[in-house]
Amino acid sequence: MPKTLWDHVPPKQILAAQEQHFLRYLREQVYPYSPYYRKLLDYQRIKPGVIRNIKDISSIPFTTKADIAPLPDDPDLPASLVLQPTRERLKEAASSLRLKNAVQRLTHGKKAFNKIKDWEYLPIHFHFTIGRTALPTPILYTAYDLQRMREAGRRLFELLELEREDMLINAFPFSPHLAFWMTYFAADAVGMPALHTGGGRILGTRRILDALELLKGSVLTATPSYAYHLLRMAVSEGRDLSHLHTLIMGGDRLPEGLKGKILELLRRCGAEEVAVASTYGFTEGKLAWSECRASALSKEKSSGYHLFPDMEIIEIVDPESGKRLEPGEDGELVYTSLEWRGSVLLRFRTGDIVKGGIDLSPCPYCGRTVPRLGAEITRASQYKEFQLTKLKGTLVDLNALYPLLSGHKDVLEWQLEIRKHNDDPYDLDELILHISPSEGISKKYLEKELEDLLQREIEVAPTRIVFHTLPRLLQRLGLENQGLERRFVDLRPVEAGKRVASQDRRVEGGSGQEEMTLGEGDPWPEGEAAEDEDFPSHADSPVEGGSQDLGGENTQASQAQRGDDPEHTPPAGLDREPQGEESPQDDRDRP
Repeated sequence: MPKTLWDHVPPKQILAAQEQHFLRYLREQVYPYSPYYRKLLDYQRIKPGVIRNIKDISSIPFTTKADIAPLPDDPDLPASLVLQPTRERLKEAASSLRLKNAVQRLTHGKKAFNKIKDWEYLPIHFHFTIGRTALPTPILYTAYDLQRMREAGRRLFELLELEREDMLINAFPFSPHLAFWMTYFAADAVGMPALHTGGGRILGTRRILDALELLKGSVLTATPSYAYHLLRMAVSEGRDLSHLHTLIMGGDRLPEGLKGKILELLRRCGAEEVAVASTYGFTEGKLAWSECRASALSKEKSSGYHLFPDMEIIEIVDPESGKRLEPGEDGELVYTSLEWRGSVLLRFRTGDIVKGGIDLSPCPYCGRTVPRLGAEITRASQYKEFQLTKLKGTLVDLNALYPLLSGHKDVLEWQLEIRKHNDDPYDLDELILHISPSEGISKKYLEKELEDLLQREIEVAPTRIVFHTLPRLLQRLGLENQGLERRFVDLRPVEAGKRVASQDRRVEGGSGQEEMTLGEGDPWPEGEAAEDEDFPSHADSPVEGGSQDLGGENTQASQAQRGDDPEHTPPAGLDREPQGEESPQDDRDRP
């Protein structure tokens, strides 16, 4: 295996090379060509020369999602994140003899300049993140960036020991998100034959299974929930998937319990020794990371996600103070672009909390020496306050519900609905848990089991549990026909006559984490009542929870106003008033 910068080079050498890459990138690309960051750094009176090493990056203010999201009165803000060189700026930024010579050759002809500039800097590909209170935020790629995504995809496939002789079935939903497109470019980079199905909404689950059998697909990519749904159907129809050896999960977390269910379904389809690999990514990061194949095959603790230190800088910071933490410490992931040309971000606060932070030791499974992210990653924005009495509320981590319910052996599918009693914004919250039970399970037993489990783990029991047949609950979740997974639906009114947007777990391209998205309207499939007539519901029994404060959003003290100095005007987006409840963690795509 070739020894590249990201592969088996000694860790100290990797970090030293990364530091030099970043210093040059900041000096020769970001500061001269990024309208947003040039204005921000000038406003903060930070010149690239004062950043002398990676540790000095902490002097650069954080960037949050709220800073870069377009608003109706400022729709073009994301364009300012794109590097935009001019011939004059190219000359101005030419600090090395090598670069000066290149610029001289480049500026001799306008056509030559435009041709190279367009390939390297002209945005030609777009992904989107979606927040609850802002317009969709585009993340832009140039042709240069797409080459980097191809290389990142090639590395991810190399980590999983995939080869061009494999046959890929891509079941990620077709959309302007990371999971589908990184899979597409990864297969293209390797030269692997692939069927990009577009997911259940485009091709349909049964036809995807037909293709998987007919083409003898050896690699399948999908979200964990959709893979589970697809494999349940494969078992029920007696499909032969013995040729499948790798399942790449993206767009959401893969709890151990759900992984166990998936492995059992694979075994029943004749697929033994399948590597079920978890990946993590987010739209703003432009790529995704994976565990290695040996880790995916192991029943022990995951290796974590192998990073690409020549493509990004990852920091772990204290989510409250913003202080940079040491390797191995839990904290919030902060992302900085490295050598990208389209949308570029410096110190972007993802809101994702990484248990174990960054590990700089060699991977215990494959021996690679690149930094690794801890495999347990949760989202701070998934904490919700529920008013269970009129006087006090409790803070509930919705992250905890996903592994609890998805991994439960007696639960086939589930959905959590949050309402106000009688749709009164001043009344109590109701947590309604919709369940499709495993065959032969006593509903009375499962009801008590789930009530006790949720009360024990998140200190809140559901107001009632509603049982559904599997087809009906699948319809509610939208796995087949909507391209997004309606796992959490929040229907609490914000005032009389109004409802908050329903919060759906979007099947996002490339994210290891879920994305809460705008999805207004009736959450019930047409013609379905609020309670399934097939099964009786549990009596209302609101549970009073302990009181906790929700806490405020992350702040950026370093971005305080500096008076009315006209030479130090904050860039667009930094002087905005808060927009509703938007936080920098509101959406993530996690393959």
